[in-house]
Amino acid sequence: MALALITAACGEDDPITAPATSPVTTSAALPTTTTSDTPPTTTTASAAEPEPGDAAVDESSTSATTAPDPSEGAAPSDEGPSGELLWSDVFDDSSASAQACIRESLGEADLDGALARPVTSDDFPTDDDMSILACIGPEHARDVVLSGLVWSMQTETGIMIGAEEMACLRESMADIDVIGMVESSDDSGAIALLGAFGRCLGDAFISLMLVDSGVDFEDLSDGEKACLRERQAGVDWDGLTGDPEASFEVLFELSLGMFECLPELDFDGASPAEAPVGVDDDHANSPERTTSAAVVGIPAGGSLEYDGDVDFFVFDAVEGEFYELSVEPGTLEDPTVALYDADGMWLDYDDDSGGALAPRLYWSADGTGPFYVEVGGFGTGSYNLAIAVSDVEDDHADSSAGATAAAVGEAVRGMLHYGGDIDFFVFDALESERYELYVEPGTLEDPTVTLYDADGMWLDFDDDSGGALAPLVYWEAPSAGSVYVEVGGYGSGSYTLTIAVSDVEDDHADSSAGATAAAVGEAVRGMLHYGGDIDFFVFDALESERYELYVEPGTLEDPTVTLYDADGMWLDHDDDSGGSLAPRIYLRAASTGPLYVEVGGYGTGSYTLMITR
Repeated sequence: MALALITAACGEDDPITAPATSPVTTSAALPTTTTSDTPPTTTTASAAEPEPGDAAVDESSTSATTAPDPSEGAAPSDEGPSGELLWSDVFDDSSASAQACIRESLGEADLDGALARPVTSDDFPTDDDMSILACIGPEHARDVVLSGLVWSMQTETGIMIGAEEMACLRESMADIDVIGMVESSDDSGAIALLGAFGRCLGDAFISLMLVDSGVDFEDLSDGEKACLRERQAGVDWDGLTGDPEASFEVLFELSLGMFECLPELDFDGASPAEAPVGVDDDHANSPERTTSAAVVGIPAGGSLEYDGDVDFFVFDAVEGEFYELSVEPGTLEDPTVALYDADGMWLDYDDDSGGALAPRLYWSADGTGPFYVEVGGFGTGSYNLAIAVSDVEDDHADSSAGATAAAVGEAVRGMLHYGGDIDFFVFDALESERYELYVEPGTLEDPTVTLYDADGMWLDFDDDSGGALAPLVYWEAPSAGSVYVEVGGYGSGSYTLTIAVSDVEDDHADSSAGATAAAVGEAVRGMLHYGGDIDFFVFDALESERYELYVEPGTLEDPTVTLYDADGMWLDHDDDSGGSLAPRIYLRAASTGPLYVEVGGYGTGSYTLMITR
């Protein structure tokens, strides 16, 4: 089930199957949201206090049955194997009216058999499954399907989904018609679901895409990981809609990126297309076979003679030189260009940046030696490839390798010279210091900022939180060392980057590691100081005790609350069940030990957290 709904968005083919046509456009735009940009929306329909003997959530609540952690061992006796979610669990967590609807729809004779089935059964959705989903309503159905997907994914692939990812998925699925998605052949819901997984899961989504290849993401080189992350970041996940053609292009682009980043893998169908009998192919279809040398400064002509044809050229680059690679369309109306290093590793790709469907790449050589250029396109016909030393003076490097040193507290000016240009900076962070990173737009009207650690691991991203299309990131350094900042944007133009020690005094930690102890029965006040701020608390729960978690709004008009277990696994979330935009959660503790509470919200301001028994 985990992969079925996701791959439904791709049609019948495996999402990692080699593309059968030429590449499509790679978006130069960076993602516009992150899991911390906006808090998750409510999925709880009611919060009436539960009666004794109920499950861990209120009988009238539609909050999700939690997807169990497969590593936890034996599950309680009323659950399926290894904690698998059963329809009986869904029934128990449904309102009285929903239970009556289920009884009437299924009939008493068939009720027990239907409820004994796992939600994640291979034949999902049966008629009985659809009847249950219809009775419990769209919000509860959405939570059930998400819980089933996550449980199935974790057990089938071993890829674990953390608390932040789960919260992001819940928010991203808020507008998806799950019932319509699972009962209809219309792929629009599945496409939107794929967008949610792609946006929220980060490296876990890449691991999911690699499952059928037999390759573990953690076994890849840093360069391969960086390449895959770049391709994933270039996908407009929020733009996935019910438009099958547009969505197919996005999926096709992502699959293409997998092959370009990992060319050495033997995917089915990934071998270069062979020329039909009787067709004289002017240039080889792979780096290994090419004998076509391209001379810097001298155009080279070529032709794509048949569908699936690509032409490879090799040229000698000089370290430090900044190159422009462009393809002028001839009878081939829409060419593409891709760049590979001497080992066949993908470096860059473009489709239309040169205007009038012509591709153009700017690239700074990080070494001297042979590099390979692949010309592809949509259809067949002639073209002219030009490789030249660019007269564009790129003020800041496009990778962390040549990052410009930025001093904390001092402004640094920069310029994005062309579509797809990015500028890298590096600064020395001090452990536990809180930093504010702000990019002031100049002629670049809509900049973005991304933060990476010393190993190139993504830390944070923002687009517009600073107002007037300016990005703003608040970040607390977990350790001392080098941190990299990437400034990108939509278009080209000037900007100013400022990295400063923030004067915002965060009253509560943003993670469970520094959570504030909250005593049961005592109010705790807090403040969300900036967009994306969250506050963590911890309290000691007693087994079988029933608790109420309530957040009273102050100047923070619309708070949210999320509950996690001691291992950081998501347990529950609420937004407005307490009335007047106040969140409330009821729970019965499954065991004795610490539970973590995350308070978030829409905007900034004060609030009061109450945990009572």
